[in-house]
Amino acid sequence: MFVDELEGLVGQGRSLLQRTKDQCLRPDDARRSVEWFAELEKIGASGVALLSPQVVADGSFAKEGHGTGADWLGAVTGTSPSAARKALKAASMAEQSPVLQEALAKGELSSSELDLVAQAAAIAPKGEERLLPLVGKASPAELRDELSNMRAETRSKEVAHERRSRVHRNRHFRWRQDPSGGIRGEFFCDEAAWARFAPSVESRAVALQKEAHRLGSDESLDAFRMDALLDLMGEGGAGSAPGAIVLIDAESLRQGSMAPGGTCEIDGIGVVSVEAATELLGQGNVQFIVKDGVDIRTVTSATRTIPKRVETALIARDRVCAVPGCGARHGLQIDHRDIDFADDGPSELNNLVRLCRTHHDLKTHGGFRLEGEAPDWKWIPPAQPKSAGYIARARRLAAIKAKARDRDGP
Repeated sequence: MFVDELEGLVGQGRSLLQRTKDQCLRPDDARRSVEWFAELEKIGASGVALLSPQVVADGSFAKEGHGTGADWLGAVTGTSPSAARKALKAASMAEQSPVLQEALAKGELSSSELDLVAQAAAIAPKGEERLLPLVGKASPAELRDELSNMRAETRSKEVAHERRSRVHRNRHFRWRQDPSGGIRGEFFCDEAAWARFAPSVESRAVALQKEAHRLGSDESLDAFRMDALLDLMGEGGAGSAPGAIVLIDAESLRQGSMAPGGTCEIDGIGVVSVEAATELLGQGNVQFIVKDGVDIRTVTSATRTIPKRVETALIARDRVCAVPGCGARHGLQIDHRDIDFADDGPSELNNLVRLCRTHHDLKTHGGFRLEGEAPDWKWIPPAQPKSAGYIARARRLAAIKAKARDRDGP
């Protein structure tokens, strides 16, 4: 019987799990084991999504003494009733989609991925068919961005304006002294308002982190964002620091709302309404990149300094870290992808890429390569990958050498 087979598989899984504490696995075997356990977790989540609506529909959860289906599922999965209600809603929506049912039957969706795809199905007809092919390829942040794009496409100008008005009414900045020491804060504001200030914070934070890393610090960018924010507040504002970069397609700009398949986002922040973006028109330190189908791949330069037009094209192409599945959008660094500048590599678009700091280190010090073309990059590991400790030591050594060069001159 199906249930007996499933019970047997669970027993085998528990037996394997018990054996892990007695195993002394090689690092690669441990890593592969974690990946297989993650696959099993996804299979389990898919099975829960496929069958839980049936349990709720026939009311059999009451046999276990639970008052509602959400109470039962929360107890079974170890989640809160609110999280269980969210999972049941996604599972119920999946029942209406043959495409989603097939994906679940293959064990391809985690509970969080199912939630995002189910939201897509609710937003637009066959929305799940638009988001589902990205699962496993795009990062969670990129999936959420695509979902935001879909929502924006369905909003009229009036709805977008009402949404911004609601955000403005609820704007706030709160702070308090934390019982363990220090000040803890929270703020909420409109994207266009934050875009006037965010690039200055980000630019200052990246500069502070770069200098600190040269001195051997390994503090996160988040820490330096706090330093940058306090610095800028002390100086009375952003001054002449870099401004926001708005990426929008020509059709959305013309019609005043998001066009189907269109783009409207602020670099480093994410998807915004066309109304919010156009509010920044005329700001002296805000740059607009209007995508109109022009081929920008031939933009080039022979100097190490990336010209503004090349950087603009690069931002338009690599809105997040180019490594598949990463999705980081803050603190991105420009790298000579194929041929390094030291080897006479050209500063042209096809030889440049934006990477997060972690993947930049893996490429520079760990032997990884980025091959192919945007947006279908392939992240290729070396034959013998380096450990995280080796890469950290190599980064520190490179920082020491760079500091010595700056001190002693060429």
